[in-house]
Amino acid sequence: MLGDDDHNEGLVRIFQGIGRLEDAADDGKYPWLGLGGGLVLGIVLAILTLGAAPLTCLVPAYTESTLLSKVAWLAWMSLAAFAMTYWRRQRLAAHFEAAHRRLGSATPNERQAALVDMMVNARRGRAEHGRIARDLAAYLRRPPIGDPDERSRRQIAFSMLADQTLEMGAKQGLDLSGAMLAGIRGASAELPGVRLHGADLTGAMLARANLEGADLSGACLDGTNLSGARLAGAILPPPPD
Repeated sequence: MLGDDDHNEGLVRIFQGIGRLEDAADDGKYPWLGLGGGLVLGIVLAILTLGAAPLTCLVPAYTESTLLSKVAWLAWMSLAAFAMTYWRRQRLAAHFEAAHRRLGSATPNERQAALVDMMVNARRGRAEHGRIARDLAAYLRRPPIGDPDERSRRQIAFSMLADQTLEMGAKQGLDLSGAMLAGIRGASAELPGVRLHGADLTGAMLARANLEGADLSGACLDGTNLSGARLAGAILPPPPD
């Protein structure tokens, strides 16, 4: 029979595993998360959790087994913890999905709101960092829309990719090929391995940026400030004749 220390250690492992669900990176295995299917599953979990509570209370009333009572409570506590964690994860995914739709809007205010929401989402948890990074990169690859504030919005998007808003793992192999980044400010940017093939970096401020292993082939670097930038292993365009 397990001792109290083993029992407590098992509890800790269970709840640590449940807690990791909230920060588990979206790897495409659960495309319904954040959408209608995820909402339905969350409702089912809530109903199961509430329905199991009175049954758990009946176990010690109908049995004198301390072990069965502990197992019943452990099972219910695990279910309740999973349900709460799942709802937080579902909420994070739903928040991203809403921002994802707004970022593709033709309305400037909608795009602005989407960028703010993605920043808030990134600070709530790491689970959506990968999808946020891909969305921001796709936004920067699109031609700028003729709007007076579009340049500032693109700066916000690039800054989120370049600073510590997103974890480094979410930015691995970031694709900014052909991105319109003229005049962008990214001093001390952390973008190792970024693909900037054919990107317009005219007049960009990338001093002290970490661009190790980056692909800058075909990029326009007229007036680009790369002083102090880390370029080990980077593919650079040939020097002008």
